[in-house]
Amino acid sequence: MIEVKNLSHSYGKFMALNNVSFTINKGDFIGLIGPNGAGKTTLMNTMVGILAADSGEVLVDGTGVEGFHADVRRKIGYMPSELSTYEMFSPTELLSFLAAMYGIDATTASNRMSELFEKLEMTEWRKKSIKKLSTGMKKKTAFAAAILHQPELLVLDEPFESVDPISQHKMKEILNKYLENGGSVIMSSHVLDTVQNICNTFILMNKGEIIKQSSLNALDGSLEDEFFNLVNELNIAHEETLEDDMPEEDDDEAQD
Repeated sequence: MIEVKNLSHSYGKFMALNNVSFTINKGDFIGLIGPNGAGKTTLMNTMVGILAADSGEVLVDGTGVEGFHADVRRKIGYMPSELSTYEMFSPTELLSFLAAMYGIDATTASNRMSELFEKLEMTEWRKKSIKKLSTGMKKKTAFAAAILHQPELLVLDEPFESVDPISQHKMKEILNKYLENGGSVIMSSHVLDTVQNICNTFILMNKGEIIKQSSLNALDGSLEDEFFNLVNELNIAHEETLEDDMPEEDDDEAQD
C-alpha cells in the first residue's frame, strides 16, 4: 500500500502542493487530472523521491521514499514526461543498466526486454541512440524502463502523449496485465476520455490541492463534464473572494 500523507512542497513563495493526502491500494488505477500548474508533476516527483517534501511523507509499505532506500525504490517504477537525461544511451543500454541496478539477473532481464520491445514494436530501434528516436519512441522507451523490474507501483507522467494509437493500445494491454497481477498505477493525463476509459479512480487537483477524489463508476455523466463543472465553480469562488477582499471605494472618490 502507498500512503501520501499531508504532503506539501513550495517553490519559493509558490505553493505547488498543499497538504495532499490519499492512499493507493493494489489494483488501483488512478487518473491524476487538473489544469496546467495544478501540481501533478510536482506530486509525482515527490512520490518517487526526486523532490524532497517541505512537510508530510510518502510511505511504500510503511517505509518513506526520501533518501536512498533501495528496497523502496525497487517497488516503484517512474515514467517521466521526458527522457532527456538518458539520451546518450540506446533503449537496450538503458534497460540493461536499470536491470543491473535493480539486481535482475542477465537472463531474466534479456527475456523481459525482448518481450517489451516486441510488444511495443521497438525491436528495430532497440540499439539506436535515444537522442535520435522520435518522441513517441522515446515515450515507449520510458514506459519499458518503468515497468521492466515489475514494481508494485507505476507512476506515469503523461504516458500516451505523442504515442501513436496502435502503440497506445499495446501499452494499455501491458498495463491491464500488470494490474491483474496486483500492480497499482497513478497516471497524469490531460486526455480526460483516456482517464475515463482505463482508470477506475480519478483525483482532480487545482492549485496544489486535491479538489475531488472519486471512483469513475460513481460519476453520473462524463469525466469531462465533472472536470469543467468543478473547475468553473472554483474559478467563480476565487473571483468572488477577490472581490470581497477589495477595499471599498470612498464615496467622495467614487464621485470623482
